[in-house]
Amino acid sequence: MNRPPGPVGGRLAGNGPAYDQDRLGFMTSMSQEHGAIWSFDRHIVVAADPSLAGEVLLRTNRDFGGEVDFLHRKQKEDAATQQQWMSSRAARMRGMRPAAMQEKIPMIAAEMRKAIPSWKSHGEVDVVAEMRSLTSRLGSMICFAEDAHLTEGLEQELFDSLLPVIRSLIALPSWLPLPRHRRVARANQALEKGIARVIEVRRRDDRTEGDDLLGVLMKPTGRHGRLSDKVIRETLAATLLAAQSAPSSGFGWTVHELVKRPDVQERIAAEATAVLPASGDISHDHYRKLEFTARVVKEALRLWPPNWVYARHTLKETDLGGYTLAPGTKVMVPSYVIQRDARWFPEPLRFDPDRWLPQGTGTAAPQYAYLPFGAGPLVCMGLSWSLIEMTLAAALLVRDFHLAAVPGSAVVPDPSRELTPSGLRVRLTPRPAVPGDGVRHTAVLAPEPTARCPMALGKPR
Repeated sequence: MNRPPGPVGGRLAGNGPAYDQDRLGFMTSMSQEHGAIWSFDRHIVVAADPSLAGEVLLRTNRDFGGEVDFLHRKQKEDAATQQQWMSSRAARMRGMRPAAMQEKIPMIAAEMRKAIPSWKSHGEVDVVAEMRSLTSRLGSMICFAEDAHLTEGLEQELFDSLLPVIRSLIALPSWLPLPRHRRVARANQALEKGIARVIEVRRRDDRTEGDDLLGVLMKPTGRHGRLSDKVIRETLAATLLAAQSAPSSGFGWTVHELVKRPDVQERIAAEATAVLPASGDISHDHYRKLEFTARVVKEALRLWPPNWVYARHTLKETDLGGYTLAPGTKVMVPSYVIQRDARWFPEPLRFDPDRWLPQGTGTAAPQYAYLPFGAGPLVCMGLSWSLIEMTLAAALLVRDFHLAAVPGSAVVPDPSRELTPSGLRVRLTPRPAVPGDGVRHTAVLAPEPTARCPMALGKPR
């Protein structure tokens, strides 16, 4: 096999220690040094180029397999259940298509209007934790509608128990009777029992075809028939976990960029005041007018993609970038590195929401240079859902509050799971209301140029 070049690493531990010390920096520097495709070690290669990244993600399920899930490894590797899993994914995609999520905007906005004003009472706000609690509740409502209370809090316990397992560099089998594995098993069992209870209630009350995600999964189709309860339970458990992770981290990074830029806050506040009603439902028509806010979120996700690296493995001997990869080779696609490459995004460290205007530099980037939600058969199904949550939350928060960093606090990127702004704490100061009208007062400011950053992580190769 002709493998791509890469860093030699230590004799015993290879490149593991250097990677673990600074995962983002190691991926970036090695991609700069070794080019579009390079060997991390004998079993792992890295594809750090848009065209190769697109190949890997688009050829998933044909030449490359997806990541193995810690919780449901045995079920997903059993050939007898593969069709069921494919059917469940197809059903989820129907239930989470953009049009379906747009119909949920009034519900999402109503929950945010109740939750966000309460954040100020906490003084120094842990934005990621507050958003995770909010997105967890929204995820349950999108999955179970009026039955969401039957699983309330169960997915949070599973999320918390999984963190020590996922953050470990050493992947140990789930059947090992370690305390952390037992905690995961208990939390997963509790969540699946809660989901089973919802299914039982739906069948008892003859409510099996609702417009929530459970209703979509319970409805048989002519092509795939009826999904088993086991697959429904595991599908919804995975969905509930995903619902609170990437959106909360992505929103945290958006806030991290906003606290450094009062001018950008003012533009968002002006836009939100102009297009969002002070009372009554917020509709998709209102949401789609948050054009600048949406660009702010998109730019934050470019600099800080929560899904900062994707992992696949070769299903058979496979060619990639002129090299032949043996079966079972792991391929890592670092979206963080690609999205900060100066060849695709000029001045890549400059936070510039207007690069996403129709004639901006962001829109000129090649396909697969922007991958915050992946691509191909395993593209994140919650893409529309996540963007709606992050954009609405940013607009509603900044419309009502000035954001400022807590003095002495420091944000450290934590890439051990999704990329998260560890240590982010924010002070919220209510914006003054115009007397008599009950609407927050914000001056409409002309766009101001963002300071240029002379640094660039990417360089032509």
